Amino acid sequence: MSHSADTHFVVFTTQRNGSTWLISVLNGLDDVTAHGEVLLPRPRSKERRWDSDFAYPRYFESKAEHGSLRPFSLYRYLDTLYSSRGAVGFKLMYSQVRAYPEVIPYLMRKRIPVVHLVRQNHLDVLISSQIKRSIGKAHILSPSDRPEDVRVNIDTTTLLKDLEKLRFRHDLGRRLLRICRLSHLEVAYEDLVSGQARFDDVLGFLSIRTGHGLSESNILKTRLGGQRQVIRNYDDVRAVLQNSEFSGLLN
Repeated sequence: MSHSADTHFVVFTTQRNGSTWLISVLNGLDDVTAHGEVLLPRPRSKERRWDSDFAYPRYFESKAEHGSLRPFSLYRYLDTLYSSRGAVGFKLMYSQVRAYPEVIPYLMRKRIPVVHLVRQNHLDVLISSQIKRSIGKAHILSPSDRPEDVRVNIDTTTLLKDLEKLRFRHDLGRRLLRICRLSHLEVAYEDLVSGQARFDDVLGFLSIRTGHGLSESNILKTRLGGQRQVIRNYDDVRAVLQNSEFSGLLN
């Protein structure tokens, strides 16, 4: 049995970096409550999602309770979210900082630790984004919902620019954390899924203690094959990348 400290935290990231998987695994631990994108500026979808049974109301949906005058309404909302015992956190996307810049002073004032989740292979991010568009779902919850043969095309005319943009977003996130002097730990999705060791670093950083192994996420992998099996125009993608600074992203 675990007895996690009353820790407040944020998982700071961008789309298709594995953050929903990370949040779901953390939420499965004793004394840990990990929420999704509570600052997403729209109501929750009626579509079945991993947290449909217990999802916390988003800030966008809380105006009746907390008011609409920012930043005070957002601060009241976050105070309420963090009022639960144990370790409590939520997922904060780069784009949501632009929409709600007052969240940064809140994190600074409350000294809330930040897990900065990145994905080292930006090509895999592009593949994941294309798969999401292809199947019309961000995540798969049941094997029966997984398409048998998912293959996508990658736009080679914008490929290098798209990879540079993804790298730039991570660099901006790092810069923001440094400038604001927020206590943070950067972790790569690839390291988290490869074994327990890096996950233990995250749990230690957040003062989360567990007497057993990690729980299984209810989110299933959509992509099962390697890049060559998934990318229809893999040879074209390889031709663009093999002599570029991004050649190491090919596998």
